[in-house]
Amino acid sequence: MAFKHYDVVRAASPSDLAKRLTQKLKEGWQPFGSPVAITPYTLMQAIAAEGDVVVSGATEPEWYYVIVLAGQSNAMAYGEGLPLPDSYDAPHPRIKQLARRNTVTPGGEVCVFNDIIPADHCLHDVQDMSTINHPRADLSKGQYGCVGQGLHIAKKLLPYIPNNAGILLVPCCRGGSAFTQGTEGTFSESTGASQDSARWGVGKPLYQDLLFRTKAALQKNPKNVLLAICWMQGEFDMTNASYAQQPAAFLAMVQQFRADLAGLAAQCHGGSPASVPWICGDTTYAWKQEHGTQYEVVYGAYKGKESQQIYFVPFMTDGSGVNTPTNNPSEDPDIAGSGYYGSASRTNKNWVSSNRPTHFSSWARRGIIPDRMATAILNVAGRTLAFISGKAPEIKPSPGGDTPSGPSEDASVRTISLLPTAGDAAAQGWSIKNGGIQLSDGVFKITKQSNKAWSLTRPVDDAVSLLTRGGRLSCKFRLSGALTNNQFGLGIYLYTDVALPDVVAMTGTGNPFLMSFFTQTTDGKLNLMHHKKAGNTKLGEFGNYSNDWQTLELVFTAGSATVTPKLNGVAGPAFQVIKDSL
Repeated sequence: MAFKHYDVVRAASPSDLAKRLTQKLKEGWQPFGSPVAITPYTLMQAIAAEGDVVVSGATEPEWYYVIVLAGQSNAMAYGEGLPLPDSYDAPHPRIKQLARRNTVTPGGEVCVFNDIIPADHCLHDVQDMSTINHPRADLSKGQYGCVGQGLHIAKKLLPYIPNNAGILLVPCCRGGSAFTQGTEGTFSESTGASQDSARWGVGKPLYQDLLFRTKAALQKNPKNVLLAICWMQGEFDMTNASYAQQPAAFLAMVQQFRADLAGLAAQCHGGSPASVPWICGDTTYAWKQEHGTQYEVVYGAYKGKESQQIYFVPFMTDGSGVNTPTNNPSEDPDIAGSGYYGSASRTNKNWVSSNRPTHFSSWARRGIIPDRMATAILNVAGRTLAFISGKAPEIKPSPGGDTPSGPSEDASVRTISLLPTAGDAAAQGWSIKNGGIQLSDGVFKITKQSNKAWSLTRPVDDAVSLLTRGGRLSCKFRLSGALTNNQFGLGIYLYTDVALPDVVAMTGTGNPFLMSFFTQTTDGKLNLMHHKKAGNTKLGEFGNYSNDWQTLELVFTAGSATVTPKLNGVAGPAFQVIKDSL
């Protein structure tokens, strides 16, 4: 059996995965191996096809989520391994990019600066990587240039956006660029920043290119929405004596960029340029080993700025603590029997840099980098009505005319989360009592003190909106140890002393308890219980007790005290939360 096409299906639950797989089977695909949990919140199933397949959503998207890619070499196509446009690096008809070069691909269809064209493995960045071909590349098969992560970030987001939408990538990267050194270059509105532009900063040609192309992407369609900026930069600043100036220069540029986009606030995630997240990616282990002090100053400054919608995403190691692979030949070897040739086959005639470990490999740009970047985008910008409902965000006309004034109030959702991808618990605003919490192997592990009940808490300042506007609790957990009947497990509590609006009718006396739930083992089963002073009630069963992962979802109906539980993907009967004096 010779497979011609490969793809993956991602989903947040077994039922969602089954639904997506059913659609793929109709299109001519078949499962390839078994489903795996790539994170505690994401299931993935590889699929393959022997012949031609029907691509769902093959028609042109009606509108786009815009994702800007900016920074230096590790932000762009610097992966030296052989491009695989027939399989791993296959383009998708709903993923596009803004053009920069004169042709879509080398020797291919003619295009003009800022045209919307197909996106592939080697995007149209300021620096042209399309001619740095692998020595074993078959150019007739589209195996030109080097491999970047932009296409793969978009692929991982695609299953979660509305079916009539696409993703429009805006590549603005330049290898070797910095804030504290580098040639400024020039900028033209007809061609963008010149290839020798290598200096970031407010007003610099690279900044003008970033701003001009972002505006162009939004102005293509008034329905387009700026979702995120993916930023990876800092290496060349670390090699300069003025490296400590990079963090302030970066913040000044972000602030100016947001100010310069004020006229397009309606088309920004959350209705404001200040709400659009900057997802700032890490660098390779080699840079930290060689410039440890500088690394902490430059990359450390990306951390702790969540309140400014700036988020750091670590890439240094994988979930097992192993260094993320680079272009070092030993980390990207040839697999001749499979027809793959890595950075090991390149020489000084065609490598991107003589210092091979300073750039992530092609495999890293297909895997860990887009996985974590896409997850970060979903965590901070994906929990909106458009993503959750599968519908386009509503753009409200301004009172005085036809100019959009921004998404409606319901287009954004307040999110409180504890996620392994976002760093340690304390950095996410959580504190633990009578126990310890450790991030290990991509999950949080909690240990309790003997004979004490642990608690993990975080303040919430607008709990009532969960009842007035509706909302959702999603939790994935697993218990350790052998079965002990009638044992308390995980508890989830949320209450407020704020008076409820008239629209929400809630019975009982005391404080409104929006959540007072716990798990308990009974007769070998793991149950979800509703904690009430008048007497606990059983809400449902997870099944037989085990140390396997369990999923809990609670859906709050807007304007009421009604909650619908879903345990391991199975919905149970709705119930009412109450006022209580627990």
